[in-house]
Amino acid sequence: MGFSPNVFLSSSCYELRDLRATVRQWLSDRGFNPILSEAGDFPHADGMPPYAACLPTLEECPLVIGVIDRYYGHPFDDWGPYQRYAGLAPTHAELRHALDMGKRVLLYVHDDTWTFYEVWRKNPAAFASAPPTGLDIRTLEMFHELKRRNPAPWINHFSNAATLLSSLNGEIINQLYHYLREREKERADLSQYLLGKLEDAPPEARKRIAEALNEDLVVERDALQARVAEIDADLERVEGASREKIENLERQKAAAERRLSEVMQQATAARNLVAHSAAKDVVWLDHIRRTMMPPQPSRVPFHHSAEVALRGYHAAAGGQLVKPTLSSATWETLSYMENGLHRGYRAGIVFRGANFVPGITWTTRRSGVESESSRTQSWRLPNIYWGNYLEVSTHDDPIEGPLSWRGYEFQVRNPEGQTSEWVKFTYPFDDSMLERIRLEQLQKGRELLSNDQPNDAVEPMRKAYVFSDRMLGIEHQETLQIKGEWEHVRGAAALAKLRFRVGDPLVVKDGPLAGKSGVVERLLLNHVHAYLIKPAEGEPFQASDAQVERSQPG
Repeated sequence: MGFSPNVFLSSSCYELRDLRATVRQWLSDRGFNPILSEAGDFPHADGMPPYAACLPTLEECPLVIGVIDRYYGHPFDDWGPYQRYAGLAPTHAELRHALDMGKRVLLYVHDDTWTFYEVWRKNPAAFASAPPTGLDIRTLEMFHELKRRNPAPWINHFSNAATLLSSLNGEIINQLYHYLREREKERADLSQYLLGKLEDAPPEARKRIAEALNEDLVVERDALQARVAEIDADLERVEGASREKIENLERQKAAAERRLSEVMQQATAARNLVAHSAAKDVVWLDHIRRTMMPPQPSRVPFHHSAEVALRGYHAAAGGQLVKPTLSSATWETLSYMENGLHRGYRAGIVFRGANFVPGITWTTRRSGVESESSRTQSWRLPNIYWGNYLEVSTHDDPIEGPLSWRGYEFQVRNPEGQTSEWVKFTYPFDDSMLERIRLEQLQKGRELLSNDQPNDAVEPMRKAYVFSDRMLGIEHQETLQIKGEWEHVRGAAALAKLRFRVGDPLVVKDGPLAGKSGVVERLLLNHVHAYLIKPAEGEPFQASDAQVERSQPG
């Protein structure tokens, strides 16, 4: 039986039924197993609303394709065991759940909806009185939330089923490849971890392990090694003997070495079998945990739930659920390598406290700022785990690294749901130095812009804005002024890269819209498809600078 990866398709069903059918057939033709809620073979869970039953099914899918058009869908309050999604439409809940689960998500947004979003993002009241036909403002709010996730899903736009499938054709295999590589690495990590523990076990433990292997292989291996040594000694003693006798000994040695190689391969396979069996056998797991492992995890990378199971840890002590205590969160420089282990980063946020258990997650929010992201927290695993210590990799710039977390607070949560109190980020900032840098970058950015160098002005203006935001506050008048200047600089830099302006007649030379023509109606700065083109007939469409050229008169 071939391998058919499950791919979950998340979108409104009725309005996009034709597109969903097309995508389903495309996936099936390429060896995938498409999972659609309206399919006759879609699994259902007893005692759970049918729309909520989509979520456990989604959890079994490594890839999720999300499609967003104008329609948001009907929100539901009863989500069974997933009550955190109360008030959301199914597509919104599915995509949020997929990202919470760490799934690979390919998100496609219709061109029209993306254009509406760009207008709404700059002016949330733009569609308050007369929204475009069929557009639900909640759709734009959902897209806004998904774009701001960290990490964000892979996002692209589409105009019809053909453009969506064209994009899928180039991206879905790449996503599947990375997913399989991650799973392969997890399995390899677990096997090597177990085998390493077996090798490091005390002599009496190794003896018990050897007894669990095929004893005949061990006996034959020892006998063959002795036979090869004996033949080598005979060859030394018969130097100068007849050619026939020497060749006979060499043939015996070659045969013994071939058989020894086969036995060694079988022994290795047996050792691997023990390792993989140990990951599933509770009795053997308990034996390993009690006799071969340290009493608690050491400060090493926290890999995955299989290692947690190996160690036999959970978040309950004496039948009582454990509440984690977070005492501090700060930024520190770290060693790229530690005790022979590869950390892989040079700085991180360090959490200190107590009662941190395997599977603990963390979240953050801006202190004193009420926002949608602060109401719906995103929980993430740390990079490194210890019972009273966590690490999360972050930017290693000695100034912007810690500054980027100024004004934030953190919380940790054990797997059973017990959370710590919120703790503010702390760091010994040199405010006089930071203020000097802030003003220097602001002056530099303004001078570059006045000298008609907007591209060069973007970075210093970004720094001036970030420093102001973190030092003065997000709502401070000066922060808002500098933010406006930074956005102006970005717009000027983006405009400088475009060859055409509003009113220019253009024709599309490349892409799915090749041959279409019209007049530039609006410029969408900082957007790949920056030209909104109004044709002589039909709806406006978008194109990138690389796709168009000026149309010839007549």
